[in-house]
Amino acid sequence: METQQLPLIFFISLLLFLYFIFYLFQIWKKSKTLTKKLPPGPWKLPIIGNLHQLASHGGLPHHTLRTLSQKYGPLTHLQLGEISAIVVSSPEMAKEIMKTQDVRFATRPQSMTGSIIFYNYSDIALCPYGDYWRNMRKICVLELLSAKMVKSFNSIRQEEMSSLVSSIINSTPDESLVNLSNKIFWFTGSVTCRSAFGKVVHDQDKLIMLVKEAVSLSSGFDLTDLFPSHKWLHGISGMKSRLLKAHEKVDVILEKLINEHCENRANGNKGNGESGAEDLIDVLLRVMESGEFGMPITNQNIKAVIFVSFSAYNF
Repeated sequence: METQQLPLIFFISLLLFLYFIFYLFQIWKKSKTLTKKLPPGPWKLPIIGNLHQLASHGGLPHHTLRTLSQKYGPLTHLQLGEISAIVVSSPEMAKEIMKTQDVRFATRPQSMTGSIIFYNYSDIALCPYGDYWRNMRKICVLELLSAKMVKSFNSIRQEEMSSLVSSIINSTPDESLVNLSNKIFWFTGSVTCRSAFGKVVHDQDKLIMLVKEAVSLSSGFDLTDLFPSHKWLHGISGMKSRLLKAHEKVDVILEKLINEHCENRANGNKGNGESGAEDLIDVLLRVMESGEFGMPITNQNIKAVIFVSFSAYNF
């Protein structure tokens, strides 16, 4: 029986070996076609590149990056799996990239999490630089974050701040510590919900926790982001299925709230807020109906903007 299994084991081992050789050839071929000179960097291992070095210094990557910058200078090249990364570690180089040459570096690299969580990059934080980003930025500056709109939410901020202070004051005497981070998390979540939806919604607490779960899943490194050409890793890591489940739950709540706003506007009520004023969804629906910014807006775009608003304020 054992002798019958030997050919199968040999065949599997041969396939794995050939795959390894092919992968190394692809890396070598890619390095040969790279015409631009890269900044200096540490030595790299096959396949994983410099990933093993990020795990040094007790698993604190920022300590490793500091050490590398002291050795290789303000620009350091790292190979993270299939991803070629440049680490910037000086104020002068950061200004050059973030301000002087900002347009060249405006587009963030695409990832599985950005595609799923932010509705295929329909938000303003991760979408590619171009006409869509410029139009969404214009909507945010002129409509969502205008002085008039921010002022209209003043009463919401005051009420939620008063509730936060009261919860701290009324903490039970036997509590030696107050979890201020948790209280501020719920404060910012409540402010964002009431600003976006105009009132305290039925699924508010559930939505806040789902957004926190989705953002927590999307943070940090994942094998699928470091080896984007290997789609089979999505199924092995389980990250894609977890992201899809969290996103679907958030999507159901947001879609329901947008439909409620649409029905309210169809009945002649232009504002869904507690005081009858427009909230963030009302503004986006008005822009969608008018087409004044020269680009079509769908429910997907609205949900992406609302989602990134939660992410920015809460995490």
